[in-house]
Amino acid sequence: MRILIATDTTPTLFSGATTQLKTTIEGLRKLGHTVFIVDPRDFYSVESAKLQKGFQFALWPKKGLEDKILNFSAEAIHIYTECGVGIYMRNFCKKHNLRFSTSYLTRLDLILKTRFWIPSALTNYYMRWFHQGDVIMTVSHGIRFYLETIGCSPPIKVWHPGVHTEKFTFNPEKKINKNHPIFLYFGRIDKEKNLESFIELDLPGEKWILGSGGDFLELKHKYGNSVQFFEISSQEEINQLIQKGDVFVFPSKFDTFGIVLVEANAAGLPCATFNEAGPREVIKNRVSGILHEDLTIASLECLELSPKDCHEQAQHFSIEASVKKFFSSLVPI
Repeated sequence: MRILIATDTTPTLFSGATTQLKTTIEGLRKLGHTVFIVDPRDFYSVESAKLQKGFQFALWPKKGLEDKILNFSAEAIHIYTECGVGIYMRNFCKKHNLRFSTSYLTRLDLILKTRFWIPSALTNYYMRWFHQGDVIMTVSHGIRFYLETIGCSPPIKVWHPGVHTEKFTFNPEKKINKNHPIFLYFGRIDKEKNLESFIELDLPGEKWILGSGGDFLELKHKYGNSVQFFEISSQEEINQLIQKGDVFVFPSKFDTFGIVLVEANAAGLPCATFNEAGPREVIKNRVSGILHEDLTIASLECLELSPKDCHEQAQHFSIEASVKKFFSSLVPI
């Protein structure tokens, strides 16, 4: 099948959405499908470090883009994100009377409310308008329920991300250091990740924060004396450092899934999280992590879990199963 995917992410953008799209494209091509990507590089765009470091907001298309899309003769169109590229592609499909699917990956209402004080009701109105295609794909049953409650009407299908768990080293002899544990977070360093909730926990041992993002320097300046910060942007660097960790602490309350939870489990780290919709989709409570309203309790109880059990739980999120679900949810144009 000839599949067109429109996305506001670029291959170098450090985010879970980028990871999910990369693995999906790899899997589709491996199955013999032809995939054509429309992204901000096809547009005149501006970069917004305020929204996310490396994020490019597409303004208007470069010459010839419409012809390139028409010449590709797609058999299915999927709109991956809801920003500039997504808006362009949605309007293109409506203009040419083409069926399409969309995906809802990020609680944009919470991000915009946290950073720009935009009311959630306004963002949700936009989401109802945007997701007027033929199918919506989202990453958890909890988020499907949320979309239904705000009035999104097309069929909503759950599409779990696939994860390259083999890229995260697991030591079968790994043991959790209960005397001087290292509690760590890795991923994007942005306000909606709620990292100060992790930083301010009263925990034994050490706290590490690994990643990059718009709030990295601000948090390092404010908390650098009590927390170790590592500015990194590659999976290889993360893999090396998390081998030294004992517990992955995930303080975010807005993530719709949390690919990093699977990645941490793959390396044998139990995950301490709030009892939210995204983590509930990934974590088997008291096996691969602790879901609790008190993050301190969750973090401390993770010290009693088995790295081997965590690693085994991560294997349930294969790329093959994810790609098949994505493909089966597409709609012919």
